[in-house]
Amino acid sequence: MTDTTTASTAPAVRDTALELSRRWDAQQTGYIRHRSERFATIARVVAGVTAGIAAPRVLDLAGGTGSLGRAVLAAVPGAQVVIADKDPVLIGIARDAASGDDRITVAEVDLGRPDWMQHPQVAGASFDAVVSSTALHWLRPAVLVDVYWAVSTLLRPGGVLLNGDHLLYDARHESTLFAVAAADDQLMQTSTFGGDVDTWDQWWEAVGDEPRYADALARRAAVWGDDLRDAPPKVTLAFHLETLRSAGFSEAGTVWQYLDDHVVYGVR
Repeated sequence: MTDTTTASTAPAVRDTALELSRRWDAQQTGYIRHRSERFATIARVVAGVTAGIAAPRVLDLAGGTGSLGRAVLAAVPGAQVVIADKDPVLIGIARDAASGDDRITVAEVDLGRPDWMQHPQVAGASFDAVVSSTALHWLRPAVLVDVYWAVSTLLRPGGVLLNGDHLLYDARHESTLFAVAAADDQLMQTSTFGGDVDTWDQWWEAVGDEPRYADALARRAAVWGDDLRDAPPKVTLAFHLETLRSAGFSEAGTVWQYLDDHVVYGVR
């Protein structure tokens, strides 16, 4: 299986992938009220950090169908983006959607493997930015620590990591805001999924209707194993920040927040 995009993918295949990606974005927005603002913030920071660099290298960790990578390219048109993900379905859609765009490279990468950063599309020149959104919470805490340490070796000095994700309030010690955020999430999901937007299950059913992704769907359960069903323990904002500082990031903090939705940053 090739990891690089090609210009030979038929336009109809690319259009199907882009439509599935659009539907993915709509579905994800049902779970993340201000997802577009989160993406825009990440893209703006990447643009600021890479100002003056002709072709900055950007790594989109667990990048799914490539939505965040494309948002970064909209703000930094000269960037070279590597979209890395372990899910064979999502990475297949990302590959098809990026067909013909030589700014995007797609790599099937499992962040749970200790050698993931040695993948040919990841190894090599340093990255100017590493980004991620609604993904790294699927990593078990020990794996997240390893990933942050690995990213510190992939970024150039002064490069930036930006991770957007839900970091839940503590139900015991932050019970008021925990309840407010939970109610806000429920309100957003009710308003979103009451119309024509796919739910999570409906989106995967739509993928199942596309013969092109049948093999990838068949591989998906084996690739994920128990992690497809068993969510890892939640970690706090403080856990992220202390881990980044321990990994050698000179700056770490929150660049954007809405209730329990954060964009955490680290400057190498």
